[in-house]
Amino acid sequence: MNSKPAPQKNPVVRALLMTLAVAAPAALAQTAAVPLTRDGPKTNEVVQLDTFSVTGSNIRRLEIEKVLPVTVFDSSAIEVRDASQPSDLLTALPQVTGLPGNETATLGATARGDNATVSLRGIPSSNTLMLLNGRRLVPHPISQGEAGVPTLSTNVNQLPNRGLDRIEVLRDGASSIYGTDAVAGVVNYMTKKDLRGTELSLRYGQTRYRDGAEIRATLTHGLDFAKGRGRAMFTADFYNRKAMYVRDRPFAAEADNSSRAPAPWNVATNTTFNLRSATTEYGNFVLGTPGPVNSFGAVTSFAGARPAGVPATLAAASGAFFLAPNATGGIQFLTTTPSRAGVTHDYYWNNNAYRVIQPESTRGNLFAHAEYDLNDRLTAFSDVSVYQARSITYREPDGITQSTDGFVIVPVTNPFNPFGNRFWSTTGAPNPDGTPRLTGTPAAVSISNKRLTDLPDRTSAVTNSVYRGVVGLRGKLSGSWTWEAALLYSAARVIDHEAGPSRKSLLIQAINQTDPARAFNPFTRTFAVQNGALVVTGPYRNPGSVISTFSSEFIRNGITKLGSGDVRASGDVLPVWGGNAIGGAFGGEFRYEGYDDYRPPYAGLNPPGSGLDPVANDFLGFSPNSDTHGNRHVAAAYVEAVVPLVGRKFTLPLIQSFELAASARYESYTDFGDTTKPKYGANWRPVSWMMVRGSYNQGFHAPNLAQLFTGTLIRTVTGSNDTYRNAVTGLPTDGPSNRRSVASGNRDLQPELSTGKSVGLVLEMPKIKGLSLSIDYWEINQTNVIASGGGIPDDTAALQVATQAALAAGTAIGAIDLGSGTASYKGDPSVVRLAITQADRDFFAAYNARQVAGNQRAVVGAIDIIRTTYFNKSQQFVNGFDFDVNYVLPRLALGNVTCNTNWTLLNDFHAYNAPGAPRTEYRGTNSANVGGSSPKWRGSATLSWRRKAWGAGLGFYYIGRYTDVNATTTQVIYNSLGAPGYIQPVFNNGAYSYRYVVHDSKSSNAYLTYRVSARNRYLNDTNIRVGVNNVLDAQPPLSADSRGYDVSVYNTMARGRTYSLQVTKKL
Repeated sequence: MNSKPAPQKNPVVRALLMTLAVAAPAALAQTAAVPLTRDGPKTNEVVQLDTFSVTGSNIRRLEIEKVLPVTVFDSSAIEVRDASQPSDLLTALPQVTGLPGNETATLGATARGDNATVSLRGIPSSNTLMLLNGRRLVPHPISQGEAGVPTLSTNVNQLPNRGLDRIEVLRDGASSIYGTDAVAGVVNYMTKKDLRGTELSLRYGQTRYRDGAEIRATLTHGLDFAKGRGRAMFTADFYNRKAMYVRDRPFAAEADNSSRAPAPWNVATNTTFNLRSATTEYGNFVLGTPGPVNSFGAVTSFAGARPAGVPATLAAASGAFFLAPNATGGIQFLTTTPSRAGVTHDYYWNNNAYRVIQPESTRGNLFAHAEYDLNDRLTAFSDVSVYQARSITYREPDGITQSTDGFVIVPVTNPFNPFGNRFWSTTGAPNPDGTPRLTGTPAAVSISNKRLTDLPDRTSAVTNSVYRGVVGLRGKLSGSWTWEAALLYSAARVIDHEAGPSRKSLLIQAINQTDPARAFNPFTRTFAVQNGALVVTGPYRNPGSVISTFSSEFIRNGITKLGSGDVRASGDVLPVWGGNAIGGAFGGEFRYEGYDDYRPPYAGLNPPGSGLDPVANDFLGFSPNSDTHGNRHVAAAYVEAVVPLVGRKFTLPLIQSFELAASARYESYTDFGDTTKPKYGANWRPVSWMMVRGSYNQGFHAPNLAQLFTGTLIRTVTGSNDTYRNAVTGLPTDGPSNRRSVASGNRDLQPELSTGKSVGLVLEMPKIKGLSLSIDYWEINQTNVIASGGGIPDDTAALQVATQAALAAGTAIGAIDLGSGTASYKGDPSVVRLAITQADRDFFAAYNARQVAGNQRAVVGAIDIIRTTYFNKSQQFVNGFDFDVNYVLPRLALGNVTCNTNWTLLNDFHAYNAPGAPRTEYRGTNSANVGGSSPKWRGSATLSWRRKAWGAGLGFYYIGRYTDVNATTTQVIYNSLGAPGYIQPVFNNGAYSYRYVVHDSKSSNAYLTYRVSARNRYLNDTNIRVGVNNVLDAQPPLSADSRGYDVSVYNTMARGRTYSLQVTKKL
């Protein structure tokens, strides 16, 4: 552990720790609490009501589910939702804003495959703690980008979808109980443990489009053994699903959605909704002369120019030319960028022909629980879970993009180069074989953008596996005290294997071949000289023998590990007045976390001695990445107390009960140091049917191992302009030029800090039995939020703010010290500047002499390096209201009916992306920083009915409207259109932005069940369920995404109406 000092502990927390530390041993000697008597006629019968604990507290007590803002997703809600996978189940919650990680991921740098992560309250998914039976889950081994930084979050698809007892969602911060990550809330999956016998369930589902067929088989078995002293249960679940393709949905088959968009975005030339790719099968090229090569044989520059003799109809003066479709279905040469409208519309590539709604997947889950009573006070228990999944997804063939892949040059000697020496000669002499040539200087061709369509589609097979085991003991101590101790170990691994990507160096070798049988033709067209002109004669498909020389496999491996040992105890600490007792809990945990992300040679980095640049990789379209290895240890201790001041036998007018609660958790990390976070709460019942509850908590989210330990890479950034110094000095080195960029993790990161507040009202309506209502206000304020470096733009903004602040304080412009070249630099931390020289002072003095005070700039040195890493620099605030209504109707002749509705109103959500930065508005947007979308309203409602052997249910789900940050226009256009309702002005970052409004959506589910009771043993105890999800076949609302809808929010809806049949038999 480093030597950074631990923060000073809160005095109230210290007092609480000391009080319980002294009181706990004495509490173990207390006698059992007096059992409660049943209301009603006087008898001698005594009924002991069971106490219990829920997510968010370790103290067992009565009615705790009302004291804490906990949403319980019970079996009836699970049945109505009929989710085929856990992520679909959680998106029914109105507190869930989306799935920032999901199965639609296709790019190699993303977490592909059977993976889904959940965002609560719009905060990145790593701020939601996922538990299985009350204990942590190992994070997914492949990081994903959220809010501009890599996150390591739990893959919820590893969780059980069958054999569930309930899901508890704590809608409040809980770092004082669980430690890191419990900022936005806690989701706790609780598996069944009390089933006896054997149950087999078979399910089949298919969409109305007749795709995505899914089959599920679940076997559950529970038994008692050792004459009732032991109990065991296991669930084996197998799931297979066929792929669904975007091309099979009429609302998403085309990446150009301009025809569906309103004005001013309803023309194909507007690229807001026309998201066809410029990396196209036709191609964009430049004629010219290659520059020098570096020590690794790579071309470092290319001088584009139209050679002598080449007519202006074939290439621009700059050498640029395009191959594009013409009106007759042939190919034409163009010298300007093809229009996105008209005959050249199809020049641009439709990626949606290859994208998936969901990949082909096979998944297996095994969950087993066993416990054995060693005696009447001691029980041993264990949990084992295994998850295995394999997903196969596809994407378009590889392509070349000069801005990311560097120069790929087709030399004049390539036999397929239409401007090479096969078709041009300075004398115009024919080829040795007699074929004609044109008079002109042969030229090399640099490929700017080209989809290599004769390469096979890239196929990604992703294998996920998670193994988890828990063993422990729990027992009873003196009086009401119970204890539990357990060891946990879990490991996750991902192998992402993509077939079809191209090795750049081997591709260049194939392009450099002169033999037509061995050379690669990147133009995928053939050319000829006919009638004194260069023409396209037809398509060309490179033979497999040529493609195989550079086609390769990209492999990425990720491993995460989690090991822990914990001990906990809870019970009554001290008796107080009126039959009440102070409840307490305390415990500790020691945890190990490990992370490895590695790639084979050439996929991550080129190996030393290969002749290739060792800080680059050799695959088209993939960024170089060094292997990452990191681990840490965490030691923690917590304490919790509940003090009932009024209740039971001691009540006061308008105070039937009143209690205070407090908890605190101390954690020590071997990477950043120590932290202590408290939580305080209170609940008050003025009358039996009303409760007021409230809490204040401090929380934290520790930097993850990817943010800390990502390896260092030094790159060169081209054309980078120092916007702060350039206008002052005019030096070429301060203008657009090449600069060193250092990409790495940041081992100096500190935890993100948060404070949370909530206050709520719970009503159990006295005149309407079974009806309960609740409303809760909540807020989360985060500081020290980890964000990526803002680069030169944020640096310039920060320097200008610091300069103006110093001037306002009376400091002369020449005396302002912005800390250039020192640790106290006032600019963005991602920019590292040199110390100030006298020449710098002279430049700035001359510049400032010509400026008014508002435009003057304090002196700084030149840029040394740009750090592409992560910093504690942002802050954000979110608040809102949760509404919940539950009604269990009195038993009716038509059966038992239960109604429930849950709604969330998002009141405010904003951020400041750097100190001094203007406010960024997140409420009502789909910003990349909100983990999906953040409309003002989200809600759900369910209705369940049961009568004898029959049962039925309805579910309704609503997502409100929000603005699309990717679809904006100007105030002038907004006004010229008459200020339409589908455009909303949003004040953001100090100015108004006029955004397209994504309309709200409604969807519904329905099911009918029948339990067969017959003398035939093959039919008896058989339950048949017929379900329809998305009953009205609602379509996702249009947004400026390539698929035409937001996949993190609406991917379930995009499947369309889905039918299912499930048969469950007790064996």
